[in-house]
Amino acid sequence: NQFGAKGRAETGQNYTQILNAYYNADVTSGYNIGITINVSGKNEFGQSFNDNWNIEDYVKHIYEMPTDFPIDALKAQAIAARSYALNYTNNGTKSICPSQSCQVVKREINNGTWQAAVDATRGMVLTSGGLPITAWYSSTHGGYAYTSGDIGWSNKPWTKRLVDANSGIGNFSDLFNNSYDKSSPTFYCDWGSRTQYNKTAWLKPEEVADIANVILLAKADGSTQKHLSQTDKPNPDGVDTWDENRVKNELSSRGITSFNSVSNVSIGADFGSGRTTTVTIDGRSFDGQDFKSYFNLRSPSNIQIVGPLFNIEKR
Repeated sequence: NQFGAKGRAETGQNYTQILNAYYNADVTSGYNIGITINVSGKNEFGQSFNDNWNIEDYVKHIYEMPTDFPIDALKAQAIAARSYALNYTNNGTKSICPSQSCQVVKREINNGTWQAAVDATRGMVLTSGGLPITAWYSSTHGGYAYTSGDIGWSNKPWTKRLVDANSGIGNFSDLFNNSYDKSSPTFYCDWGSRTQYNKTAWLKPEEVADIANVILLAKADGSTQKHLSQTDKPNPDGVDTWDENRVKNELSSRGITSFNSVSNVSIGADFGSGRTTTVTIDGRSFDGQDFKSYFNLRSPSNIQIVGPLFNIEKR
């Protein structure tokens, strides 16, 4: 959690404490600094690579964290990035890409502050069983971290589940005040937008009603789901996509009362684990994770819900 590392460093935690907060792994010094890393592919800046760099030189080319972050956050990032590269390449026996699909690098060496963090942690690696770990990281966790198994990946013992805050979280106010990554611009935000609505992700009441109707229909008859994708893009299953009126008709034919519009929406959440558990729409309740899944299936444009904890606001 890069913004979490920033927040932790600002409270006085050093890079070892930061890494121990996020990984069940050993911070190992003296790892082989003679390994060569082959960088192959194209980054987001239009630069192409087929280059061999020493592992320490490679890390100096990484552009993954703002260099005005506290030095201990940068040191923690340098160790995580070095570990990720060594694990990904199996100690240099295969290539790594230069983009966000792996780690972002540029041809230009990063600035002096980053170089100082790399030099200060030279040869330091996160290990499990003596081997470098895939030290996954992200910009923002949103107050919670999960194991790789929690998010549907292969379960790795070095990943951790934690409340990433300086004290307990019992509601959204606590989340905004106590989370270590609260300064991130993506900590609490909408994901996706529509140009016709001033590049925001607000939905109209009838659009929320349509999503609720999609959930009702999919739960009543699972065979209809392939027809319930968003209506403004090609159907991924190659079949016809049903619009809101067709969905209402299908519900009516099954004796189910549909929504026409929505006036009140509220959520219930487990702030201990960081998950939205229920979404209540005009008195009818839906499982929170079901709502997220069908929202992401049906919502227009590129609007989506990203994490397991989300809120719904009305204006």
